[in-house]
Amino acid sequence: MVIKMKDLNGDDVRALKSMLERIEGKIIAAEKMYDAMYFAYWLIAMVGYYLLMPFFQGYLLMLSAVYWPIAVVLSFTVGARTTRMMRNMRESNGGHAINSRVLGFMILASWLLGAFIGWFIIPSLHFGVNDESSLAVGFLSFIGISILGMWLSNEVCKVKSREMIPSFLLAFLGVPVVIGMTTWSMSWAGFLVAMGFSITVFLYLYNAFRNLG
Repeated sequence: MVIKMKDLNGDDVRALKSMLERIEGKIIAAEKMYDAMYFAYWLIAMVGYYLLMPFFQGYLLMLSAVYWPIAVVLSFTVGARTTRMMRNMRESNGGHAINSRVLGFMILASWLLGAFIGWFIIPSLHFGVNDESSLAVGFLSFIGISILGMWLSNEVCKVKSREMIPSFLLAFLGVPVVIGMTTWSMSWAGFLVAMGFSITVFLYLYNAFRNLG
């Protein structure tokens, strides 16, 4: 049965509008929760990296060159699945569908660029006062460039994700600090990134529940 707007009275129109707003709010809330799950994955990946670090002292560059590309590849399993679920949800509710292939390609490009600059270019330039400091600069640059690329990709595809801004902003702000650190630079950089990701997860969940309300 097709309902025509001209057949509805004022109360019916308001009720229909309220129902559509609730549906849209639930869709937005689900998107925020899926995005929070993506950043939670990266928090798990970071903890795993730091648990391995004591066993690879003197080989941190090798560990990073192997560990993080694998983590990036695995992240696309999470990212692709969540993007596909959100696309299906929006299509089933008559909303605007996200071009998941275009968005996925842009995000992949941003992570590859971030990995190339952060793990290969910057460490070879020795910006820090020692090798660990230079590695920390590369790590923060990798995170900052990659997440910034993700945010820009979402903006281009009309997906608002202001919640992820702290993730790349804190990473970039930490670069001048770790350049001059003689000890614990990599650990400090990791905790700084974890802080940015934790803030992002909190903001996603906060906005998700606010849209549900």
